[in-house]
Amino acid sequence: MDSVALRRQARRNARIRETVLYLIEAFVIMAAMGLLIGFMLWHNSYTSIRISDFVSLNLSGYDHYGSAELSIYGEPEFAPFWSTVTATVDKTENLSNGDELTISYTFDEAAAKECRLKVDAADAVITVEGLTEPTVVDNDMVFSGLNITQSGISPKISLEIENTSDDPFVSALTYYEESGSSFFANGDKALIKAEIPEELLESHAYVLGQDEYVYEYETRTDESYVMSADLITDDVLKTLEQFGYDLIYAADANEYGLRIFQQEAHIQPVFKGNKTTFEWSGPYVISAYFHSVTDSGIEMVENHANDVQIVYGVTIRQADGKSCMAEVVVQFTNIVERADHTLDLSADLGRIVSATYRDKNIKKLVSVESNTDYDTVKLTDNGG
Repeated sequence: MDSVALRRQARRNARIRETVLYLIEAFVIMAAMGLLIGFMLWHNSYTSIRISDFVSLNLSGYDHYGSAELSIYGEPEFAPFWSTVTATVDKTENLSNGDELTISYTFDEAAAKECRLKVDAADAVITVEGLTEPTVVDNDMVFSGLNITQSGISPKISLEIENTSDDPFVSALTYYEESGSSFFANGDKALIKAEIPEELLESHAYVLGQDEYVYEYETRTDESYVMSADLITDDVLKTLEQFGYDLIYAADANEYGLRIFQQEAHIQPVFKGNKTTFEWSGPYVISAYFHSVTDSGIEMVENHANDVQIVYGVTIRQADGKSCMAEVVVQFTNIVERADHTLDLSADLGRIVSATYRDKNIKKLVSVESNTDYDTVKLTDNGG
């Protein structure tokens, strides 16, 4: 073959090769495009969702006492998938404004694939905000309903404690005096405490600002019962002795005479009509004693605070001239010292508490052993 023919053949072969390479290249491009189109078709057939977009964090309560609850709002068309989704938060109680909460999610991948879902389940971090500030309970608030009514005379001052508040919270509180004492002396400090029911705090609308709530109330009165024998001076005692004479003369001797004559002195009584004829005569002071109630005795409500007991010797006689000696005890109860330090004395404080022929009965009445709730001081220095 000549050189011209060879060159022509070479050109034909080159064209054939170029054509084959072009066809191969075109096929590869078309195949790649087919794959890309197929991938795009496949990819576009899946729906992308982010779970956190369908989960709500619901906050309730008060700052420092907030609570959290999660709600999932899945699309109905993907119900098989959403039925497998769970959401959890790392803290649900005692939440405060500013707390950061992490919400985590789980789901069933097979259900997601079945629903042709592409799922983003990344954790969500949410900052707590908007919780209402609770009311901090302080002493002023707790005792705003406290009303204390004081009555009596020192050291037998009694306190009536009431809650007069109309406030829904305060009106449910109970006040009580810590010591449990029934009576107080002038200047004593009663500690009033508040009892706060648990149910008032359950809503956490109120927060305790301290461990306990105490109100100090100081008792004040212008008058006090005499509690020291030093205040029963000679002049005071003489005044009381005179009151005692008057009370004895004014008393009906017949009330005591029959017992003294018949049962104790064994003297036959005489009657005028149906009535005995006893009379007192010649009373004189034998001895006098001051009793002041002890700290333990004062809690007995029926006890008086103090008394002066004056023992008198007296003759009791009847119409036939027969007589015998007797002893009479006149007791002056609850003698009061005024604000100006003078004593409030009157015959109305006194009464006859005993009359007997037997001296031992009187000694038993005025002795320390018979008055265990009282401290006893003898006011006279004679032997009676």
